[in-house]
Amino acid sequence: MEAKLKENTATLVILAVSGALIYALPYFRNYYYDVFLEAFQLTNTQMGTLGSAYGICCLISYIFGGYCADRWKTKYLLTISLVATGVLGFTLLLYPPYPVLLLIHAAWGITSIMTFWGALVKAVRSLGSENEQGKAFGFFEGGRGITNIVQSAVILGIFAFFAKRMSDKMALSAVIVVYSVICLLLGIMIMLLYKDSSQDNENPQANENTKKFDWMVLWKILKMPTTWLATILIFTSYAIIISYYYITPYATAAFGASTLIAAALGYFSQYCRPIGSFSAGMIGDRIGVSNMVLIGYVILTIGLVGLIVLPGKATLILMLLVFIAVIYTSMYALQALHFAILVEGDYPVETTGTISMPLMIIGYSGEIFMPIIAGACLDYWGGTTGYKVFFTILLALAIIGLITVVIWQRVTQEKRKEIAMQRAFAKVQET
Repeated sequence: MEAKLKENTATLVILAVSGALIYALPYFRNYYYDVFLEAFQLTNTQMGTLGSAYGICCLISYIFGGYCADRWKTKYLLTISLVATGVLGFTLLLYPPYPVLLLIHAAWGITSIMTFWGALVKAVRSLGSENEQGKAFGFFEGGRGITNIVQSAVILGIFAFFAKRMSDKMALSAVIVVYSVICLLLGIMIMLLYKDSSQDNENPQANENTKKFDWMVLWKILKMPTTWLATILIFTSYAIIISYYYITPYATAAFGASTLIAAALGYFSQYCRPIGSFSAGMIGDRIGVSNMVLIGYVILTIGLVGLIVLPGKATLILMLLVFIAVIYTSMYALQALHFAILVEGDYPVETTGTISMPLMIIGYSGEIFMPIIAGACLDYWGGTTGYKVFFTILLALAIIGLITVVIWQRVTQEKRKEIAMQRAFAKVQET
């Protein structure tokens, strides 16, 4: 199979940037919490409910996102999502009352997930051939990481510039304008540059058929063991990914790290993200995606064991940094391969939206209850013991993921052999 990822590099870059920046508007309030609170005259409870409104709509959107991705053209879904998110961003400049803010955040849950995420995953899958899926998603996740590093620094600079010369509220308005304009521009770029799957262009009748969401296909997918194995892989790794920020307060409590060092450890995750994502994608295409996933879980397990058994002494802070780097890098390596591994499950690209329904609904559900579990551990055991208990739960999830990928490899043995042959043939053609 002829490689096609290289010729789609520009599109992949735009998708990666879009996949990072569409979430800037729903989440930027957390980075400018006090300013946002004062500018919109909110209470802390109201501020929290904005996140709840967004989260609830995201969960509902995961249910219907797959339907949208397989029902309408990817280009239109991505464009509409980005433009709508940007337009909603501009409405913040009116500094509307709390009920309107609530509706805006709820709407973002639809525009950033229901009409966007499933279509985005489908778009990335379509950019690479079967033996390039690891690289496609690795570069995609790595690109999102780099985008977040750059945009956070640039936006912080813009905020500081306007805050110093005008006011904090004007600085917040500048941030809102920049994020909103970027979303609009990205939507226009995707409309102009993204090309739908060549298979659809070559077979209009097939393209017409894929516009009709087939519930029988969903039922067939739900009966496939690979669907539930992939769901477990996403669930176990994502539950760890959304829990990593508990390492920051743990560093303070157990190792006596200063607030500045603890914050730096949190930001350090975004620097590990491109390393883990790029490495996982490139190595995954060379040795097989599931083999790379297996390695990722092994490394993640080692990192978590080190985090748990390392004595809480200030003199061991550098050793803590090593284990944290191992955890951050491996968890983002796993995230990069969440959907790349589907190629070994033999799911056609045109059914990506359908397969993503159970994967997203169950796989991402950890975002709802992992914070509750963490809070319960910290309240019941208290201090460093509570953190260690919670990290032990994360370790158990990593081990479950490790066992799951071994089972996956046995179930997908024939398809993996086929992909390996394609990989070998591609190497022969290169030479």
